[in-house]
Amino acid sequence: MRALLVEGGGVRAAFAAGVLDALLEHEEPFDLVAGTSAGALLAAAYLAGQKGRSLRVLRDPGCRAAFGRITDFLRGGDLVDLELLHETADRLEALDAEALMMHPARFLLTVTDVDTGLGHVLEPASNELTDALKATSALPIAVRSPIRVRGMTCLDGGIAIPLPVQHIIDLGATELVVVRTRQASYRNSGRSGRLAAPWFERKQPALAEALRRRGDVYNATVDLLEHPPEGIIVQQIHPHRAPACRRTGGSDVDIVRDHLMGVDAGQAWRSKQRVSAHQETDT
Repeated sequence: MRALLVEGGGVRAAFAAGVLDALLEHEEPFDLVAGTSAGALLAAAYLAGQKGRSLRVLRDPGCRAAFGRITDFLRGGDLVDLELLHETADRLEALDAEALMMHPARFLLTVTDVDTGLGHVLEPASNELTDALKATSALPIAVRSPIRVRGMTCLDGGIAIPLPVQHIIDLGATELVVVRTRQASYRNSGRSGRLAAPWFERKQPALAEALRRRGDVYNATVDLLEHPPEGIIVQQIHPHRAPACRRTGGSDVDIVRDHLMGVDAGQAWRSKQRVSAHQETDT
């Protein structure tokens, strides 16, 4: 079983969007495609065959207006307006949900249950796809109201499951292609999670604890990628420099530069795959 995993990172995921666009130039066979947070949104567009959609959404002024809404946040609203983001993206270029659901590869995404602090890997049905995509990308604090999915109140899947590596292995995957939005040397200090935890301490203590553990969980996931179990092949596609975009924003130039860096990385990975295939044929 061959799986494609896509890391999140908000607007920083412009790099991953470029990688996936490069992979769409010549269809790569995957049995399963999984994403976390923004990575799930990109993975959905990838399976729907909508090359360039993620870049167009990230660059659209209306979509970008959904991020960094400081005035709304200070008045009790959301720093990231998920409703505005999804509605504007749909008007710009609606996700082809039918093509996504009809794709032979399974589509999985992650969410974090705010009541238990536990992460869950879901394979959304068509009638819950929109809510699941909102839930997986609902950044803590930036989005005040969790999203209801399958009876759970959920926030960003990356809190508890940065990437569902072990889950995908447990499903039987023996080859994992992992698109990262961080450089190979990156390790999570855990600082952002510790700073966010007190926000939830009183009403959602389990979520606060998950945020405090987030750095350790992320680093353990990276360790698993770098030292997979015997018989498991892991290939990672990383940015060669730190992305110019931040989680909650970036200029139009930054978005395009990061996307082009991703396209280059995706094409380089595909070239290596072709060389390896030819070498195996020759032997």
